[in-house]
Amino acid sequence: MVSKVENHPRDRIIETALRLFYEQGYLATGINQIIAESQVAKATFYHHFSSKENLCVAYLQARHVVWMDWLRSSVEKHATIEDRIRGVFGFLSEWMKKCNFRGCAFLNIASEVPSLNSNIRVEVVKHKDDLKVYLKQMISQLKDSDMRYKNIDIKKDMDMVYVLVEGAIVASQNYGQVWPVKAAQDAACKLLNI
Repeated sequence: MVSKVENHPRDRIIETALRLFYEQGYLATGINQIIAESQVAKATFYHHFSSKENLCVAYLQARHVVWMDWLRSSVEKHATIEDRIRGVFGFLSEWMKKCNFRGCAFLNIASEVPSLNSNIRVEVVKHKDDLKVYLKQMISQLKDSDMRYKNIDIKKDMDMVYVLVEGAIVASQNYGQVWPVKAAQDAACKLLNI
């Protein structure tokens, strides 16, 4: 995944965090490593980020933009709403393979920061809520596209598809294989009758 961050000191710090937090984990990555690899002075780092937590929030915000753009561009190349919904799972398979089954940066961070009240967890929930909104939009479009979808319960079915997506991500990461994504896609298609 290519980020869209510029090359100013603050942006270099975020760019470095995008790589290191994802590859190594949040807790295993120290500020000194980020400073060294982003080629900024310690004072420059602290000018932009008062803490590692503040950097992590900026990292998650940047990661959200990149990931959602990647998802949308992958899904929206499909012509029909049915193919776009299936395309979500195609995207997940492609993503899991490209990241060598490293999984979701947001879920990985959430497992490292257990406090539900932290600013970091707030960003994780925002990301997941945006994913739910995106799925809801597609399921709404599906319901409106043809009378055979009139019985779709948008909120209930969106919640179930969302759980299938999240479960596919976690199981794919756990097994290092894409079969969970295919199983989740089959279940979502059966649920939505597509």
